[in-house]
Amino acid sequence: MTYLKQDISLPGMGPGIAPRLVTHTFGNPHSGKSAYIQAGLHGDEHPGLLVIQHLLVLLKALDQQGAIAGCVTLVPYANPIGMAQRVFGPIVGRFDFENGENFNRNYPTLSDAVREQVNSGKGAGMTARDWKAFFQEQLDAQQPPRHVTGAMKLELSRLAMAHDVVLDLHCDTDAIAHLYASRLQSARACKLANQIGAPVVLVEEPESGGYSGGNSFDQMHANAWSVLVEAGLFTPETAGFATTVELRGQIDISDELAQNDAEAILDFLAQEGVLSQEAATGKPRPHGAAQVYPLEAASHIPCPCSGVVVYLKEPGQQVLKGETIAEIVTIDGDQFNERVPIVSDVDGVLVVRQLHRLVRNGQRAAFVAGHALQPGQRSSKLVLDF
Repeated sequence: MTYLKQDISLPGMGPGIAPRLVTHTFGNPHSGKSAYIQAGLHGDEHPGLLVIQHLLVLLKALDQQGAIAGCVTLVPYANPIGMAQRVFGPIVGRFDFENGENFNRNYPTLSDAVREQVNSGKGAGMTARDWKAFFQEQLDAQQPPRHVTGAMKLELSRLAMAHDVVLDLHCDTDAIAHLYASRLQSARACKLANQIGAPVVLVEEPESGGYSGGNSFDQMHANAWSVLVEAGLFTPETAGFATTVELRGQIDISDELAQNDAEAILDFLAQEGVLSQEAATGKPRPHGAAQVYPLEAASHIPCPCSGVVVYLKEPGQQVLKGETIAEIVTIDGDQFNERVPIVSDVDGVLVVRQLHRLVRNGQRAAFVAGHALQPGQRSSKLVLDF
């Protein structure tokens, strides 16, 4: 049995204000495969925070049983800065108050350094453990950021890149569970999605800039490994794996959901060889098979006007191109109860809708995953505005 708790201090935000990260590691980091799981990178997304707490209890028991083949590192809150940002009560934790930057943007890019190592011929005999050490060398060589958010991102990067499997737990506003992953890792993403009961896996091309359009956290890990896969040094099954897991909507928080999600994650880690097979719960997962959708085919449908939105479709339901999925009731016009339709521009499945129903003109009304590529659309430009 091995358990290690670590506190990581971050630069002070002001006199007497010094945030920190906390990690919990179970198992032996020097043997077997390892996994890294974090929650709360967006400070206002909280389902993952409860999942981590359930994982802590479950992993403690598995560690005592000697059922962890490698090691698992948990970060129960990945963004103490964003979680502390409140405006008259509510947490506003998606964007940094200092500069407006999304907390899931601008993580280190390691692909060029990996490619240079491969092209030099030095990478041919390197094992996965060697490459993880190489990643750490590259991160350690970076100039330490002075800004607290930059320092936090670098620390999170060091933690994640030392592991084989990286799960970044998020949620959306009002949504079904879904995953984002690299196309090269779609098969493994579907295994996790089937465990969790996420019917949608959105995939993008390696090194496309991340679904967030600016080097998101999971893409830092996925892109570095994709270079090695495309060079033939690893297969998609033996390379490192990273994904963003969207655990439904912001209010979908309960012990029942969190316990089920935690057990599903452990079952996936057993499949990945991080845990022994004895650690798997063995519970049947009666969910349908996850479907893979190209992110370039997703549609973010805007609100045509301001008002109160009334949805006619639930997350998870199929929609057709030209179908009215919601109506906006205008509240400042001359007509009483006047309604403006919101029409889907793709065939697909409704993944996300707004939680707060008072909407403004141009705001995203719905996110629909489809299969037909949208003309002129690039995944790296899809979600810069939310």
